[in-house]
Amino acid sequence: MILNEFKQKILSTKFDEGTISEKGGNIEIKTSYAVGNINFYELEVTIVEMSVTNLADDENKFYLHFELRELDHAEELFEEMLDTIIDLKSKQGTKILLSCTGGLTTGFFADKLNEAANLLSLNYEFNAVPFHKLYSVAFDYSVILLAPQIAYQAKKAQEVLNNQLVLKIPPKVFASYDSAEMLKFIRSELESWKKTAVERFIAKVRKGIKSDARILSITIMPSNAQSRIAYRIYEKGVPILDETVIKNKLNYINDLSDILDTVSCRCKNFDAIGISTGGTIRNGHVELEHFISPDINLKKLLEEKYKVPVTITNNLKSAALGYYVQQDKYENIMFVSRPVGYRASGLGMVLNGKVFDGAHNMAGEIRYTTESFVGKEDWDKYNMTDLDKILDGVAFEIRAGISVVDPDLICLRCQMTPDIEKVKEKIAEIIPKKYLPEFVYLRDEEMQEYVLLGQMILSLESLETKN
Repeated sequence: MILNEFKQKILSTKFDEGTISEKGGNIEIKTSYAVGNINFYELEVTIVEMSVTNLADDENKFYLHFELRELDHAEELFEEMLDTIIDLKSKQGTKILLSCTGGLTTGFFADKLNEAANLLSLNYEFNAVPFHKLYSVAFDYSVILLAPQIAYQAKKAQEVLNNQLVLKIPPKVFASYDSAEMLKFIRSELESWKKTAVERFIAKVRKGIKSDARILSITIMPSNAQSRIAYRIYEKGVPILDETVIKNKLNYINDLSDILDTVSCRCKNFDAIGISTGGTIRNGHVELEHFISPDINLKKLLEEKYKVPVTITNNLKSAALGYYVQQDKYENIMFVSRPVGYRASGLGMVLNGKVFDGAHNMAGEIRYTTESFVGKEDWDKYNMTDLDKILDGVAFEIRAGISVVDPDLICLRCQMTPDIEKVKEKIAEIIPKKYLPEFVYLRDEEMQEYVLLGQMILSLESLETKN
């Protein structure tokens, strides 16, 4: 039986970093710095759940679950899990950078703080740098501490280092090199910063939405290489369950039903289901070639079975909205995605802060333009495997989007065109550089985050509209 075979493979693996043991039918991988868990759920099929928790910050660094069908695939994911655990060993602790005018006094203080942190078994690493070198190294640190003589630079430093915590060292603490008081100050400020950062983010993305409904947000990301179904339960805007199914072959209805049934058993209830998927969505039907029949009214089918409202959205529209709400700089965003093995990209757009659907909900289906200038025979022969042809095609599609909507920012997800500078150069062959928007390149897991967030917001908005 494949389950027993897989378990034996895991338990017989040599692992010098720690121990691998079986507990209650599940498996625990334990090290001094991380814990991994592999849980098995016997439903109609066997579901394997893998997670890795970093003990330094109690954060989940790896999470997925999948249907156990092929031993090779399961072993591949297990190896990826072990690699994650091993990589965490070199990423332990909170890196803290002290800075003063010349770096000498903060260098001395950093040494004292490292000694104190070691004595107290705190995962802190302190270093020091003169202020004129701050921005050359600060991005690798979580906390920046400015000495009193340069405390006036704190506001500017926080603007530049907007993902780090910038603090002024209290003059009394700095003058006496009081390590104990400094460590207490850092711990308190870090806890407060993390808490308020989460609160600000939640308030920002909800943007006045009053509903506290529990939303099950799902994204189905089909690909000829490997399909992913990620889902997350949001309660008051906060994720309380987060999982990903990775499959080589997508069985659209069955896989979706497995997830919904499993979540229903584990979490008992949710108030609404939001699904983001590829294809054109219209009146509850999903037009997604090779994956689901357009004759199926998916919205009606799921609402009848699970007795809650269902919202279905194109992945790229959700992704564009998800990216939009977590930033303040751009009002017009175009999300461009071409999965591996696809003939054309899709576009999702937020224009003037609103998701743009169009009259028939098919805004962004750029394939109808692209397919008109490339013969199908040439398309199948070159455009799915030839990297230069794919670059040409993606650049054409982006040029078309720029010409029509003139976005501030383009988010590009295309594994076959990883060099964003080459994409920009190709686009600039036709469109003058002065008219080009900003660009950001996103990996699959990054896109997944934005899709889930955007779908949660769309589901909440749909509930409020109905009420």
